[in-house]
Amino acid sequence: MPTPTPIPGPAPIPPATPARGRAPRAVRWCRDLAMGARFAVTGGRKGFIRTALTALGVGLGVAVLLLAAAIPNAMNAAMARDGARSTVPAAAGSGPTDRTLLITRVSSGYRDTPVRGRAVRAEGPHAPVPPGLSRIPRPGEMAVSPALADLLASPEGALLKDRFPHLRITGRIGDAGLTHPGELFFWAGTDALRGPGEDIERITGFGARNNGFDAGPLIVLAIVVGCVALLTPVAVFIATAVRFGGERRDGRLAALRLVGADRATTRRIAAGEALAGALLGLLAGAALFLAARLPLSTLTLADLGVFPSDVIPNAVLTAFVALAVPCCAVGVTLLTMRRVTVEPLGVTRTAPPLRRRLWWRPLLPAAGVALLLPQAIGGLSAGDAATIQTIVGTSLLLLGVAALLPWLLDAAVARLGRSGRGSQAWQLAVRRLELTGTTAARSVSGITVAVAGAIAVQLLLTGVGIQDAPELLRTRWTTVQARDGAVPAARAAAMHARLSAADGVRATHGLITSYAGPARGPHAPAAPDADPEPYPLTVADCATLRELARIASCSDGDAFLVKDGAYEIPHPGQRLALDPVGSQTAHRRPAVWTVPATARHVAGRRSAPPWLTGPGLLATPGALDATLLRRPAVSTLLRLDPDRPDAIDHVRNAAARIDLRIDVVPGDYGNTDDDDVLSLTRGSLTAGAVAVLLLIGCGLLLTTLEQLHDRARLLSHLDALGTPRAVLGRSVLWQTALPVALGLALALTCGLSLGTLLVHMAGRTLQPEWPAILTLTGTAATVILGVTALSLPFLWRLMRPEGLRTE
Repeated sequence: MPTPTPIPGPAPIPPATPARGRAPRAVRWCRDLAMGARFAVTGGRKGFIRTALTALGVGLGVAVLLLAAAIPNAMNAAMARDGARSTVPAAAGSGPTDRTLLITRVSSGYRDTPVRGRAVRAEGPHAPVPPGLSRIPRPGEMAVSPALADLLASPEGALLKDRFPHLRITGRIGDAGLTHPGELFFWAGTDALRGPGEDIERITGFGARNNGFDAGPLIVLAIVVGCVALLTPVAVFIATAVRFGGERRDGRLAALRLVGADRATTRRIAAGEALAGALLGLLAGAALFLAARLPLSTLTLADLGVFPSDVIPNAVLTAFVALAVPCCAVGVTLLTMRRVTVEPLGVTRTAPPLRRRLWWRPLLPAAGVALLLPQAIGGLSAGDAATIQTIVGTSLLLLGVAALLPWLLDAAVARLGRSGRGSQAWQLAVRRLELTGTTAARSVSGITVAVAGAIAVQLLLTGVGIQDAPELLRTRWTTVQARDGAVPAARAAAMHARLSAADGVRATHGLITSYAGPARGPHAPAAPDADPEPYPLTVADCATLRELARIASCSDGDAFLVKDGAYEIPHPGQRLALDPVGSQTAHRRPAVWTVPATARHVAGRRSAPPWLTGPGLLATPGALDATLLRRPAVSTLLRLDPDRPDAIDHVRNAAARIDLRIDVVPGDYGNTDDDDVLSLTRGSLTAGAVAVLLLIGCGLLLTTLEQLHDRARLLSHLDALGTPRAVLGRSVLWQTALPVALGLALALTCGLSLGTLLVHMAGRTLQPEWPAILTLTGTAATVILGVTALSLPFLWRLMRPEGLRTE
């Protein structure tokens, strides 16, 4: 009997598997950030516009930061190039060898541009070769910089080309021998250099150790404060740029909440969107930085400049920027989202904001004042600790401005809103600021910080420049001077005649200057102390001497003594040794001359060139034979035709044909190197402040356009209801002008306060330079008008009935 087949029962239930745990925290962060980045680049046209705005804003800020990070390398490269041209002098008392070179400086100019060079003569076949050249120019040859070669070859440089008719261009100077690409520099070979002298040096090499840019503590303070003032608003601007398009992003986050995402996930996705814009901004900033390197090669500071290849960001600072910008984007977004409640049906961003608390905001500027006050009372301190203290104190003061502005704007808008006064455009602007005051304060805070810092730096530089920089030496005479025996006294008349024949010369006066000291007897012992100060000596005719001193009567054979204060001058009948230094250089005994007993005391003229004023001895050719002077300076005073602007260049050409070493000093000469550094630092920081204002203006424009884009439907409703376009245009103007006006008032207060502290730290008197301050405030006002004007076409485009269409 067959066995019955068993009926299969129900399949056994497999044992339950434990539920999968949540993904690790790092994985969730990476997944959500990647999703946000994908939304940023694939969110359609509107999402792409928002990402592009963020990338553009971040890119502008990153470009400025990269340029700031490139300053150390650029300055080091500029100093290395300048040091390569410095000389290694031969040992004192040594003679010529086959490895020595005679060199002298040649200073000239063309129009308003300096033209500098060196005249050299090799004393042997192994003489050192100047940097940037392959060989030493022979007599009659000249090597020029590329900029000078281009100028000489152009019609614009035809007048300059006539200055070197006896020199043949045989080469160009390489980059290693130039301080910047636009430098007008040359090396000229000559056989007129016979030996070392006052302006002639015997050297054994180039590239002496360069101590670099020796800036005093006041210049360092100005640069430190200026960098803080310029870079702080850039950081504020980057923090603002990553928030573009927040309102439209919130709608997308509400949809994510509707499909089940929690609040932490939405915040991370929002951070991912900002991260994508920041990363694209890094690439855009790098591209803008590369594009800006070429224009930087046209800038110079204290005769130092940069080549495009020198503008390389510091590796550490570049890495810091590359890490700080994305972290700033993520951090700012997470911090902002903490105050936004994202629900499946919408967000609560449009709800009335909480009242801002004031108590902690004044603590930032108060802490900054506390850090700066000790140096303001006790004086400026040196060292890294004092520099860090100044940087932190200045940063806290400027950040305090950014912290006070939102509270001040909210208070002002609330008061204006309660009053209910003003035109329709004014009320629309006030109402919009009540709803989006935070965004307006963020956008304007950068302008406020930039203006406050720039005003403080201007006050510091003005106080330092007015009291430290020497007065500009202005005279009605242009001076042509041949020093160190370049033109012997016997050829002085020929030099005066050739200069008098130059185009544009109205009047000339010739003179010969040197020094004289007390004569000693042949057996007189040397003084135990240093030699007495020599007396300035000038030999010229009566007409020329009357230009230097107040002389009533004069005839050939007279001599005059000019006394100035307590300075000692010779007395009539005293025996003097003529040109003792020049005679010693020529290895000859100085000639002895006795001051005439008829020498009269006279007073000097203030209208004379500054280097010819002061105490000394004036003599006519009949009283003193100028050929007794071994190595005198032969000078010609010229009065030029003011209607001939190229007269000074004709004089320079005539002087160069006599001897390339002759100096031509215009009548408005006088700024020293320190004064140039102060002036250029002031101008550079002012230009930087204006550039930062324009940068922040771009961010303000992007914010305004983004807000108008988010209000497109509302604007269409207003247009459909008959609201005039002029009313909406004025409302945009007031909406931009009110925060900026409050910010400028706050910036003036903070800037003047910070500037007062800095001036007291430098031990100077406060002297505001109101034109520069008005320039900065005027630039800010121009930014307001520019933002309004550029946003109006976009406003008109949005005010169309098509904006009411709903699908």
